[in-house]
Amino acid sequence: MGNLAVAYDIMVHWNGNKIRIPNVDPTGYTYISLLFDVTEKALSKMPGNVNMLMQMRCEVPEKNCMMDVNDDDAVAEMFKIHKSKLVINLHVSDMEIILVGEENTSVNVREMNKEDNLGIEHIPSKAVVVDIGQSDDNYGDSSSDSSWKHNLHSDTNEEENEALIVVPDSESEEENDPMREVMRQKMWIYNSKDVIEFQKDQLFTNVDAFRAALKDYVIQKGFPILRLKNEKSRVTAVCGVEGCQWRIHASPVADSITFQVKSYQQEHTCVMDKQCAEATSDWMAKKLVPVMRDHPNMTSKGVEAELRKYGVRPSKMQIFRAKNKALAEIEGTNAESYTKLPTYAELLRKYNPSSICKIHYDKPNILVEPAFLRIFVSFRAQKLGFLKGCRPFVGFDGCFLKGPFGGVLFTAVALDANNSIFPLAFAVTECESKDTWRWFFYYFSEFFGPFDHNKPLTFMSDRQKGLNLAYEEMIPEAVGRH
Repeated sequence: MGNLAVAYDIMVHWNGNKIRIPNVDPTGYTYISLLFDVTEKALSKMPGNVNMLMQMRCEVPEKNCMMDVNDDDAVAEMFKIHKSKLVINLHVSDMEIILVGEENTSVNVREMNKEDNLGIEHIPSKAVVVDIGQSDDNYGDSSSDSSWKHNLHSDTNEEENEALIVVPDSESEEENDPMREVMRQKMWIYNSKDVIEFQKDQLFTNVDAFRAALKDYVIQKGFPILRLKNEKSRVTAVCGVEGCQWRIHASPVADSITFQVKSYQQEHTCVMDKQCAEATSDWMAKKLVPVMRDHPNMTSKGVEAELRKYGVRPSKMQIFRAKNKALAEIEGTNAESYTKLPTYAELLRKYNPSSICKIHYDKPNILVEPAFLRIFVSFRAQKLGFLKGCRPFVGFDGCFLKGPFGGVLFTAVALDANNSIFPLAFAVTECESKDTWRWFFYYFSEFFGPFDHNKPLTFMSDRQKGLNLAYEEMIPEAVGRH
């Protein structure tokens, strides 16, 4: 007679309520299965759970701690530690209401990781997807944005990486190992001002350093190249002109990392026209990064002059794309900046307590990554300055943001004792409407209120797009002016 399968009951704790999920078979049960059961079978019976960003933690039997349940391994571990108990207590929290103090009591059994409150909320909404991808194919540049990122990081900081030398583990090893000294003398060191010349037995720190040097050499000399082998274990290249005898072959030495030129035929029997297809906008961007770190406002003519030092005559489109890619590598992109907002909210609450930072995300369902929708920010000093040193006269307005993602900037300002403008709060939303203004006034009244009914409060606005209707509904004690 076979063993009977063990079934568990999962008791979901959320917002003071308990819902039981009965007869859960741990065989083949994944994190997605748990998410589905929790949202469809448990939280669907409770109000206010739509599109929230959940954090699930289960109680560890016989221990005063909880473990995070956030992937398939954690689900398997959850069933493993409940072998002797058939009821699993699972606590589900909205990340907006997780207390900071809870991070000290929440323990991951496998890795002991802490979970911090990032102050993230979600509201259902329609998401807007903007495609900003471009290709260089129409301009004789075959590189893509993805290959640019891959190649840039795979080179691992070309100037520093290629300048590395073999360093002994100790002084005694250096004295007793003459081979290391020989390798150090033969190691190729990158210098952008020098003319690149290969020679037999020349050493490179790794295959990426050799590939970068080979590409620079080809662009410097101006001839087409055909790579017969381009692998981690060997690189073999010949001149792309039929009948030309130029050829180079390199492969690793005994350590399987350091690359060495094993054979090299340097004589060309072809005519070089200085027009090399290897000089893509990606390659140009990598050459511009160290220069544009010091001169971020470099003009297109300056970029062209810098690239001509390498014997390249770029087109206007290549200059434009190389410059943008270099700036993106130095400063980051707008899309990457949005991913840092939760960290900003966490640091703001940590180092500027009693301030407010509310981030709303669009999350149609639990299987879709949340997308930024709105943010509201106001600092403690602004609140104290308004309540203690400003007149009860506040102006509200919004303006469109010009950029790849658009949006509207909401601002609230007051007048101080010197009749100067005193900023109170700002927000970024997807559009200007009554709904977005209601959302703005909700957090404005929550942070600056409650307002004194005996003290007159005046709001000034242009009464456009539901602004006046929103504050009349959310803050009825305010008197409107326009």
